Amino acid sequence: MLGSCAALGVSALAASLISPASAAATKRVPGIQLYTVRASMATDVVATLQAIAGIGYREVEFAGYFEHSPVQIRNMLEHFGLVAPAAHMDARALRDDPMPLIDTAAEIGHDYVVLPWLSAEDRQSIDDYRKWAEVLNNVGESCRANGMRVAYHNHDFEFVPLQGHAPFDVLLQETDKGLVDFELDFFWVRKAGRDILDVIAKAAGRVTMAHIKDYDSAGNMAEVGKGTIDFASILGDPAAAAIRQCFVEHDSPADPFQSAAFSHYALKSILE
Repeated sequence: MLGSCAALGVSALAASLISPASAAATKRVPGIQLYTVRASMATDVVATLQAIAGIGYREVEFAGYFEHSPVQIRNMLEHFGLVAPAAHMDARALRDDPMPLIDTAAEIGHDYVVLPWLSAEDRQSIDDYRKWAEVLNNVGESCRANGMRVAYHNHDFEFVPLQGHAPFDVLLQETDKGLVDFELDFFWVRKAGRDILDVIAKAAGRVTMAHIKDYDSAGNMAEVGKGTIDFASILGDPAAAAIRQCFVEHDSPADPFQSAAFSHYALKSILE
């Protein structure tokens, strides 16, 4: 653990306001995908995590460690009373050399390694998706050996028919349900014109994490509660019972920390 608040550049008063997180929470709590505050993370990881904890978050999902070691990341999380159930990892690195990423995730204490995005050149055909399903199965085997799981995070393109198939359906069918879960991004499902609950139900208990980001009347990304998605109804439906982690996210907020604070308040009200 970190020796003192001073070692982190954190005031004693600020630290005293941050209570420890429970690593064994029995109910959903608001989490945040740190991509929302990536510019701040790139400048100062310690200050960013302090601010996120100060807002009230207890769960975070990483999208890069910004040249910090697993030990440093783990110590920061412990110091600020945070847990990090998941991290987004580079898809090609997971395909070509996954063990360094899996070892890092295990050392930090993640429960999930997430494949977050496929570049356009890596998803030209349905056969490409079948190959990625094989990658997910292989990574899933290695994750299981290290006490973790792998998950796939969607955008909208997985729901656009390709060669007569919906890529998301192919990923569901071709991955081993004992190894591979899904992190459903509600905004992108809605952007693709699909019903969020229908997708969750079709995945039959395999959606274990969600990105909670709203969709406004103009089709833009919005903070939780500023759009048209009925999160309370979706998350309260029995079909969504497998979802344990709810990470808010905004890809391009006007003010990242105001966005994070607003979405935390709104999601906390829903989850309570």
